Amino acid sequence: MNPLYFSSKGPRITNEDSYLIHRDEKGGVILIIADGLGGHKSGKFASHYAASKFADKIKKISEFSSETLIRLLTEIHSELLVLGDNDETKKGMATTFTSVYITSDNHLWGVHIGDSRVYLLRENGLQQLTVDHTEAQRLFNDGLLTKEELINYPRKNILSAALGAKKNQLDIQTFSYDLESNDRILLATDGFYNNLTKRQIRDLSVQFLEFSEFFFELLSLCKQTELKDNCSIIGVEIAKSEC
Repeated sequence: MNPLYFSSKGPRITNEDSYLIHRDEKGGVILIIADGLGGHKSGKFASHYAASKFADKIKKISEFSSETLIRLLTEIHSELLVLGDNDETKKGMATTFTSVYITSDNHLWGVHIGDSRVYLLRENGLQQLTVDHTEAQRLFNDGLLTKEELINYPRKNILSAALGAKKNQLDIQTFSYDLESNDRILLATDGFYNNLTKRQIRDLSVQFLEFSEFFFELLSLCKQTELKDNCSIIGVEIAKSEC
C-alpha cells in the first residue's frame, strides 16, 4: 500500500490545499486532504493546521469510532475559531477536511467536512463515499435542483460546512468500509474532480490495471483541461498480499 499524491496551485498565486500521508506503528496509513479558505495566507494556514493537528491527535487513539473522529474535528474547529479571533490576519479562515485511516487489516475509517471527496474504485464501479457540504448539494437533496441544474449551478462552490467557519453548521460526516484486494481509494479537492467526470475516472481505472499507470494517466488527463483552482489528489491501492 504505497500512496501516490499530486498538488498544484493551478492558476492561483498560492496553493491553499494541504495533504498529509502518515504510516503509524500499527501498520495503518492516514491520508488527509484539505482545501483552505479565507485568502492565500490564512487559507493555507487553516488547511495545514487542520491536517497536522488531526494527524497528531489520531496517533493517540487506541480504538476508532465515529464519535471519536467527530470529537477530533470538533476540537480542531474550536481551535481554528480561537486562532481567527486572536489574529487579524487569520480572521475568517476556514478549511475543508477529508481523511481516511486504513488499518493494517484493510478496514477504512473516514471523516469529512466540506466539498473535497473520497472515491472508492472497485472492479468496474466508482462510489463516492463523501457527501458534498455545499449550498448546491443541499438544494438538490431538498428537490429544488435537478441533476443537470446541480452541475451548472452558479454558486456550486459555496460551502454549507467547513472547519473554522462561524456562519455554517458543523456538519461532520463519518463513514466506515471494509476494503477488498485491488480496491483503489482517491481523495481529491474540488479543483481536481471538477475537471474530470466520474465516468472518466472509472474508465481509466478499468483500463489501467497497474495503479501507478492509472494514477499518472489520471493526472495527465486532468492537466489537459483548464485548471481553475488549486488541485490536489491522493491515491492508494489495496494490494493482493495485504488482504
